[in-house]
Formats: sequence, structure tokens, C-alpha cells
Amino acid sequence: MIRMGISSIVGTRKGQEDTACGRIKGEKAIAIVCDGMGGLGHGAKASQLAAERLLEAYFCREDCLDVPAFLRDQLHLADEQVHQLRDAKGRRIRAGTTIIAVIIQNGVLYWAAAGDSKLYILRDGEILAVNREHNYQLTLDTLLAQGRITRAVYEKEAERAGALTSYLGMGGLKLIDQNRYPFELQKNDMMLLSSDGLHRSLSQEEIAQILMSGGAEVQRIAERLTAAALGGKKSGQDNTSAIVIQY
Repeated sequence: MIRMGISSIVGTRKGQEDTACGRIKGEKAIAIVCDGMGGLGHGAKASQLAAERLLEAYFCREDCLDVPAFLRDQLHLADEQVHQLRDAKGRRIRAGTTIIAVIIQNGVLYWAAAGDSKLYILRDGEILAVNREHNYQLTLDTLLAQGRITRAVYEKEAERAGALTSYLGMGGLKLIDQNRYPFELQKNDMMLLSSDGLHRSLSQEEIAQILMSGGAEVQRIAERLTAAALGGKKSGQDNTSAIVIQY
């Protein structure tokens, strides 16, 4: 059995630019969190387009055998669709969105991500953040580890560390994180898909505690996560979305 709970809050922003959606059909499930980029404008439109098109595409081809290839192809397609968004006068608009998507089939998990929305897996009380955040911090860490920049340069550039380096809508998407081989699920495994409004507000330990707090009531757990993110922030709170899945 697969259970799913979904919660999204506006936070202290003027509008909601996250899209969180999912569907269960028997022993199959898909879940998607997209975080529209408000800095580019039209974030809500970008996130909704990417999430809804992927959801629709999966249930048109749910028996596809090569799920990693399906996810990779769909992220590239969504990238181009968001990149080509037009306004009422036919002019291309600047829009972008992050994405984290998971598919469960036959007791295994597949996932794909672009941007800084995240996937966590909780098993036997231990939590793991699965995917990297595609931002300038990742670039800086790589360059420093390779000895291509000095510590002084690293620290000077750190103020721009949160800038995204991969997202849907940039056109010619190059950086996608995904699992090439199926991840076998075990009874009571829990998965959390979140926009950055959640993991910027709560520590990984706090997230794990809330995930373990509600038993099988996954909808209540999802709502507790977004409520905790809102309550734990001293100043402005970003749009925040959480999808909790229990296998």
C-alpha cells in the first residue's frame, strides 16, 4: 500500500508559486514538487506547467519500462516548454522552476531533480537527503575541491551561493540528478519531496522527527511540516510545499 499527503502554504509571500501534486493508482504512484522562480517572473505558470504535464504524461505511459529515460526525457521537454512560454502578445517570457519528481512502480523508487527542491528518504529512523542542490554553492565546492580556486575566492563568492545553476526554463538543460538503477523500497519507508521553503527553515533532524511523529497519517505529517516551517522562521517565509509518501 502507498499513502500520500500533500501540503502547500504561501508563507509570507504575496502569491503561491509552488506546485505540488501526486497520484496513486494501485501499487503505482507519482509525486512532483515544482518551485517557480519568482525572480524571473511567471513562477506560478512555470511550476504548474511542468508539474501537470509530467503527471499527465506518466499516466498516458504508466507501463513504460525505462522509467529513468522517461523522467530524463520529460524534464528536458518541460525545460523547453517553460523556456518557450509566451505572453498574450506572443513575446517569450522569462520563467523558470525547480523540480523534484518520484515514481514508484513494482516496489521500487525512481527520482529526478533539477534545481534545489529536495527528496528525503526515511528508513528505520535514519534520514537521507538524496539529491544535490543545483546552485552556485555546488560549483564553488567543486572548484575548491579541485584546487581551481583559493579559499579567499571561495569565501568572497559565497554570498551568491544560493543562485541556481540548473532549473526548468533555462533552455538546453544540462544538469539533472537522478537514479539510474531502481531503489528497492522496504515496508514503512517514508519519502519527502520539498521545496526549499521547507529545508531552509527546518534542520534535517527536525524534519526526521516530524516524519516519525504521525504514524500512517501522512496528510497530517505533511501539514505539520509546512506549519513548522512557518512557525520556525523569525522573518519572511517562502512558499513551502511538502509531499509525504509512506510505502
